Amino acid sequence: MENKRQKRLKRLGAAALAAAVVLGGTGCGTTGAEAEGETQTASPAPLADSGAGEEGTPKDSKDTESAPVAQEDAPEKIGAPAQASAEPAQPDRSGVFELLAGMTVGWNLGNTLDAHGAGNTLASETYWGNPETTKEMIDAIAAQGINTVRIPVTWGEHLGSGPDYLIDEAWLDRVEEVVDYCLEDGMYVILDTHHETNYWLSLDEEDLDQTAEELKAIWTQIAERFKDRDSHLLFEGMNEPRTQGSAGEWSGGTPNERGAVNRLNGVFLDAVRATGGENATRCLILCTYGNNASLAAMRDLKRYDDPNIAVALHLYTPYVFTFEGEGHVSVWDGSLQKDLDTNLRQIQSQFIAKGMPVIVTEFGAVNKGNTEDVVRWLEGYLGAMNQYQIKCVWWDNGIYEGDGECFGIFDRNNLTWYSPEVADALVEYAAQE
Repeated sequence: MENKRQKRLKRLGAAALAAAVVLGGTGCGTTGAEAEGETQTASPAPLADSGAGEEGTPKDSKDTESAPVAQEDAPEKIGAPAQASAEPAQPDRSGVFELLAGMTVGWNLGNTLDAHGAGNTLASETYWGNPETTKEMIDAIAAQGINTVRIPVTWGEHLGSGPDYLIDEAWLDRVEEVVDYCLEDGMYVILDTHHETNYWLSLDEEDLDQTAEELKAIWTQIAERFKDRDSHLLFEGMNEPRTQGSAGEWSGGTPNERGAVNRLNGVFLDAVRATGGENATRCLILCTYGNNASLAAMRDLKRYDDPNIAVALHLYTPYVFTFEGEGHVSVWDGSLQKDLDTNLRQIQSQFIAKGMPVIVTEFGAVNKGNTEDVVRWLEGYLGAMNQYQIKCVWWDNGIYEGDGECFGIFDRNNLTWYSPEVADALVEYAAQE
């Protein structure tokens, strides 16, 4: 007989397989077989832009085209299951704001350690077409002035069975090796769990107990391995937790789904803190449903009484410029800057004004042969983020041209920049006052 986990994997696998068939190749959101590729279509937050697809297949393009433009007063009923009866007074998180202030701008090592589909093998790292990560590669990123690297990792194919869910030792060793490449360069590192909705991460009520057990087991092992690393290493509990194929997949989910994310955020916090060492005070990054920046998703995020946490959002704003598609634009004249400004006012009121630090762990714009426009967009985008003390991490899936979502800006094979102008703009505008 099939146990609950096998049934769940079969159900989740069907969605992942469908995505892989559609996106297989070298997608811009994925490199080749990005089964869950992070092309990340901005999860439409108010403006449809809360984040790129969890990557289900080369970052499956989130269907955010139909997402409504953000409305600051959008009178949305927030479901009780996702929130506490009263918002508790928040602790002083000035230490986290200070930590994040040390970051310049970030870069995602996308479609690499998060690539999946090859099974439990170290070959997963190159399965979606990107080369094996080297210290020289990370050195080149650091030399550009980028001092933060987010390392997306898919753990689902590298786990043993329950109740221990042991991570394959060789896989964990390889992840540690890449983390240390960055730390040795004095960089900040954000380590996450990625594409897990294709494997074990389910928000369904019938699966939630088991999902919580698995999340706890995974983060306990990761935290134990890295408990002696200093505060330059940050943990991000989940990436775009959501119900694949649902009506609200990229627009904030339902009250019950948001409540499930709250529970899992708490499991992540407790698991890491319990390991002690540097993990007792390490900055831990929580997320909204799907990393979405809609009012519902942000309002319903549970506030925890922990002074060392931040919230991760994904903002590919405005979606019609940052992604390719019918009706999209490639010219940036600033007329759509208001969409980002609306998003940021909402983020300010929901989080930052209440003492909760925010980091955009995914953003970017696909290559449409419009480098000068992307540079102009970055000036306005990062300039606005700086006003709210929000640091940003560019989603780079290694794809610069061809099929798929082309978010690649760094040529990992030749250790050069596909677009030096964009690379320079990232660093320059992230530093502007």
